[in-house]
Amino acid sequence: MEKSKLTVWQFFVLTLSFLIGTSFFFTPGGLIAAAKQDAWIVPLWAGTAGIFAALIWLHLSKLHSGLSIVQICIKVAGRPIGGLLALLYIFYFIQLAAFITRNLGDFMKQALMPLTPLTIFHVMFLFVTGYAIFKGIETIARSSELLFLIMVATLIFVLCLALLEWDWGRFQGIFRMDVWKTMKETSSIFGFPFMEGLVFLMLFPFVHSNKVKSSFILAYAVATILLSFATFITIGVLGVTRASHDTYPFFVIVQEIHIGTFFEHLESTMALILLVAIFIKLSIAYYCSVLGICQLFKIKNRFWITIALILLISGLAMGYDNVVENIEFSKKYDFEYTLLYSVVIPCLLLLVTWIRRIRKKRTEEPAS
Repeated sequence: MEKSKLTVWQFFVLTLSFLIGTSFFFTPGGLIAAAKQDAWIVPLWAGTAGIFAALIWLHLSKLHSGLSIVQICIKVAGRPIGGLLALLYIFYFIQLAAFITRNLGDFMKQALMPLTPLTIFHVMFLFVTGYAIFKGIETIARSSELLFLIMVATLIFVLCLALLEWDWGRFQGIFRMDVWKTMKETSSIFGFPFMEGLVFLMLFPFVHSNKVKSSFILAYAVATILLSFATFITIGVLGVTRASHDTYPFFVIVQEIHIGTFFEHLESTMALILLVAIFIKLSIAYYCSVLGICQLFKIKNRFWITIALILLISGLAMGYDNVVENIEFSKKYDFEYTLLYSVVIPCLLLLVTWIRRIRKKRTEEPAS
């Protein structure tokens, strides 16, 4: 579809932004509700599992160098079965884009503009993102480099101000969780955000460097630490009770920052940072959807595919009645659903690849 190149730094920024961009806002509340004072430990084991999954994807990509997951499916499983698997991955990328879009709509409607219809947020944001998709992955990567620095600087500044409300007493009762029970209750964090990194199997071919593996794993490690740190800060500033009853606890922290009459009402600034984070994540999922369709059906011009997906994604984003139903679906099904695409199918592709290589090696050996 296009001949683009990503530097190792750009790939690192895209990966890290994808993993932590929206997680800062949407994940800590649910973790704290389930694990109480020990919630900051949960991202550590979830991130470790994510790194193991990332190693599977990297190995699969190494065996089929220069191919995306859509192309790998067709090469390994053949056109009929491989095409079906490729369609499943494309649908997953589209559904992921719809899920991200709905998160944007829920946040804007609940926190900032309660009278505005959700569809308005969805369509307007998708048109902006669609323009970035049409310009290509290099444009998205370069934009992310600038936006990432602004986002990180703002988050660090806000966290420093939030520490003024810190209270170590809010950690009383730490290290008392039932590990197995907590894993079951917080299983959704394995899917969101760590297993969702599967989408980068579409972007590996754009990185022409032998450091892609270290960059990808480093991004996962940094994201794990940052998400754990964000959850730790949320507990220390808001406490378990308040944080577990707020849909967006990090946004609540920002709302309550008041230093004199100068530093106040920072929630509008934080809302812009969230929009930036959603833009980067949505751009990646959206782009992978368009790229997958173009590769599967050998389409050279992605313009009409991009426009058509705006309607499809905005429609799928309306699949939930409200934010509560969205959260409940994520808790119950996100891990199992994402596991199919991120671990089960890649492992099957690896197995078939190994079997074919062994058979090929045997046939090439001279008869004794």
